[in-house]
Amino acid sequence: MTLYTEGKSMRLYTIVSGSVEEGAKVSTFLLKGAGIKIPAILVGEEGRGRRLGVLPVELPNELYRDWQQTGAVKVLKAKVGETKNGKPKLLAIINDDTDDDKVICVFRTPIGYRGGNSHTGDRTGEDESGQPTFSPFPGEVLVAGVIAQGDAGRMGSGDQLVAVIPKGVVFRTGYSGRLYGSPCAHYYIWTGRSILSATWEERLATDLF
Repeated sequence: MTLYTEGKSMRLYTIVSGSVEEGAKVSTFLLKGAGIKIPAILVGEEGRGRRLGVLPVELPNELYRDWQQTGAVKVLKAKVGETKNGKPKLLAIINDDTDDDKVICVFRTPIGYRGGNSHTGDRTGEDESGQPTFSPFPGEVLVAGVIAQGDAGRMGSGDQLVAVIPKGVVFRTGYSGRLYGSPCAHYYIWTGRSILSATWEERLATDLF
């Protein structure tokens, strides 16, 4: 794993089914054995057939006080560090220059009814059966969780991630199952200033990226 604590901070964005929002929600995670609450970005779910992904966040004093009072704060910039056990964590930054060659994305990716999801790179072509093929997911995953439907997740399940994404590389979230007219995938690119989002049809029609 590559750690970034020696470099500049990176911007954070939250991505949900084509919607891109600046910043990421830092909520509260209870360490049950110790009875201690910590600030963390949470992805996935708890329960059978599910997994809660926990990314601890070290908050500066101002944000930490807000978190203590409300149980949740929004973080716009952070560096990637590691815990004493060598696991990734974020160090939230309020005022700092950012490394715009990379961005931290929180993927709260949904699943279709009785379906799943996927995180990939850009579309590369089609296989022998005419189905689209994709390059590997270009992000460096810091933490992953699993959401699911039904008891023990038997109706469907999918991943949610927090990942560092490089500038100028297309990445994708895909959804399977019953989508009731919603798109089956969205494509994104970090330009160094913003994250652009489009469906495949929109990309073909506009040549956006």
